[in-house]
Amino acid sequence: MKSKPDNEQLFETEAPNKKSKGLLIAFFLCFIFSVATSSGVTFFLMQLPEEDKITDKDNEQDALLLSFKESIEEQNTKLIIMKDQNNVLQLYLRHSSATALKNILINQEQNIQAYLKVMKLAMKDLSDIVPRTTDWNDEYQYQLDLAQKGSMKREDLLKLLKTGEPNDTRSAGQ
Repeated sequence: MKSKPDNEQLFETEAPNKKSKGLLIAFFLCFIFSVATSSGVTFFLMQLPEEDKITDKDNEQDALLLSFKESIEEQNTKLIIMKDQNNVLQLYLRHSSATALKNILINQEQNIQAYLKVMKLAMKDLSDIVPRTTDWNDEYQYQLDLAQKGSMKREDLLKLLKTGEPNDTRSAGQ
């Protein structure tokens, strides 16, 4: 047999080592690429639904927030309209016929009470002038007192009567 030169023999022994090392590196790189690809795909697939859920929730919350804002704007508009109407109604009620009638009746009761006071004084003066009229004066004084108390009760009831006028804090304290 012919002997191969040393260079060739050296080349042949190195070649299988190089081939096995290259093959080993290629398998290792293929394995790493395969693991990285499957991990990346898995990560991407796992993240996608959560992002969709978050996006869906965000969209729902944005829509709900928008509807709340619209509702609040509508309510504010209604409140402004109601406040304007309330002011008009209060003005109307202050000048309504029920309030005017109530005030007229209260004034009449006060006039009746003033008349009864004058009448009591006049009868007392008359009984002082005319002799033996004490019993007569006492009886009429009692009747006038009853009429005066009745008039005062009617005035109090009229003051309690609600006719829709706003409460006047100045007159309530007097």
